[in-house]
Amino acid sequence: MAAPVHPLTPGPAAQQVIVEDAAGPEPLLAQIRARLDHLESFGERVGVAIDSLVNGILELKQLDRVQEVAALQAKVRELEQVLSLERSNRDLAQVSRMHPKARAIVFVGTTYLGCNVKYAWLAARAAAGRLGYRCWFLPFSAEQEQQVRGVDREHCFPHAYTEWSAEHLHAALSAAVLVTSDHLLNPNPFAAGMLAGARHVQLWHGVSIKEIGLRNLAPLRQMGPHFARVLATCGHYASMVGTAARHEAEWRRWFAFERYAALGYARNDVLYRTPEGPDLLNVDMSAYGRAAQARAGGKRVILYAPTFRDGKGARWLLEAGLDRIAGAVAAAGDCLVVNLHPVEAPQVPELSRLLPGVAFVQPRTDLYPLLTQTSALVTDYSSVMFDYLHLDRPIVLYRPDHEEYTRRSRKLFDEKLATLPGPMANSADALLQALKKLTPEAHAPQRRQLREQLFDHHDGQSAQRLVELLADELSLVQTAVAN
Repeated sequence: MAAPVHPLTPGPAAQQVIVEDAAGPEPLLAQIRARLDHLESFGERVGVAIDSLVNGILELKQLDRVQEVAALQAKVRELEQVLSLERSNRDLAQVSRMHPKARAIVFVGTTYLGCNVKYAWLAARAAAGRLGYRCWFLPFSAEQEQQVRGVDREHCFPHAYTEWSAEHLHAALSAAVLVTSDHLLNPNPFAAGMLAGARHVQLWHGVSIKEIGLRNLAPLRQMGPHFARVLATCGHYASMVGTAARHEAEWRRWFAFERYAALGYARNDVLYRTPEGPDLLNVDMSAYGRAAQARAGGKRVILYAPTFRDGKGARWLLEAGLDRIAGAVAAAGDCLVVNLHPVEAPQVPELSRLLPGVAFVQPRTDLYPLLTQTSALVTDYSSVMFDYLHLDRPIVLYRPDHEEYTRRSRKLFDEKLATLPGPMANSADALLQALKKLTPEAHAPQRRQLREQLFDHHDGQSAQRLVELLADELSLVQTAVAN
C-alpha cells in the first residue's frame, strides 16, 4: 500500500506537472503561486514545498520569464528566512530553559525609555551591589541604547542583534529573571527565544478600563501572525505586578501568571518626590521647563493626555476642537501641554505647526516627571488619570466621541469610575466651561476615594517593593537549579 500523502506535500503527480509541463509559462506560474499560498498559510513540511517551487523556477528560467521568476525567487527566500527564524527561536527557547542561570535580571525596554520598566531598572541597579545580582537592559532602539549606556555602559545589550557577541548571548541565556512592562515584542528577533527560560515578571503599563490582553480579541477572519504573536505574549508570567489586591481576578482574565503582587507602579514613585538626576532621563526638558516656568509665574498648566483612536491617526483631535481649546486656554493666561499616545505621536510635528501656542510633549519621552509640573489633567480613557490621583490634583474627563470609541475601538469597564475623579465633558464648549470652574478642592473627596480603591500603597516606595520581589524571584531560580 502506498504511503499516505500529507495535504501540504505535493505528490508525485503534482511534482511531475511542475517539472514537466512544457505547454507554456502560465500553468507553471499557477503551480508556483499555489505552492506559495500553501507555504504562507501553513508552517509544516515547507521544505518539500520549497523544493517544488525551485523545480518550477528552473523550468520558468528556460521559458525566459525572468522578472516573474525573480519575484518568485525573492518570495521563496523571504519565506525561507521566516521559517529559519521560527526554527531558531524554538531551539533557542529550549536552550534557554536548560541553560544554567546566573543571578542576573534583564529589563526589556518598550518603544521609549520610560514607564514602569525605566524606574524599576533604576531602582534595581541601585540595589544590585547590596543584593548581589547584575542588571542588564535590552533596548528597543539605537536611541534607547545610547540613553541606557549613558547610565550603564557595561550592562546594556546592543539594540541590533548583528552586533551581539558570544558574551552577550551567554548573558541573555543565563538570565534568571526577565522584567517587562508590555508585550515582549522587542525588534531583536531572537529576544523571546533567548529569554524563554527566565522567570518573567510583568509590570504592565497602567490600570486599565479597557479590555486588554487575552480579552482584546477580534473576529477570527482578522487573525494574522502579528495578532497571534501578541496574544501569545500574554503569559505565562511568574509574577504579575498590580496596584491593588482586589484586582487580581481582573488581571487573571487578561493574562496568565503564577502569582499576583500588588506592589504599586514604580513610575508613580516620582510623583512623591522632586524629579532629579536619573528621573529626568528621556524627559522632554523643553516641555518640562515651560510647564515649571508657567506654574512658578502663577499660571495654571493644563495637561491634555488622551489615548489613541484605532485607525484615525491624530485628525480626531482637530475634530474634537483642540484648536479652540488651545485658544481659550491661552486667552485665560494659562499653559496647555498636550501629550499624545505613542501610536499618534508621529503626528506631533504637523500638529505643532498648526497649533504653535501648544506645548506638545516630544514623542516617546517619559511623561511622569512632567506630571509634577502640571495643575490639572484632561484625559478620556488613558490610565494616566489613575496615576494622577497620587498628586491629588483636578481631573476632567473629556470624551467627545464616546459612542464611536466604544463601538469601534474598545469595550470599557466604567464601573471602575463609578466614582468620577472630576467632571465629564462631551464637547469642547463643555470642557472649557469645566476648566473655568475648576478648583483644587473640586471633587477632592472623590479623587481620594478612587485612589484608595485602585491603589493599596500611596507612599512612593513601589520600586523598592519590586526590588524585593525580584530578589525573591532570583532565590526561586537558585532553588530550582540546586534541586
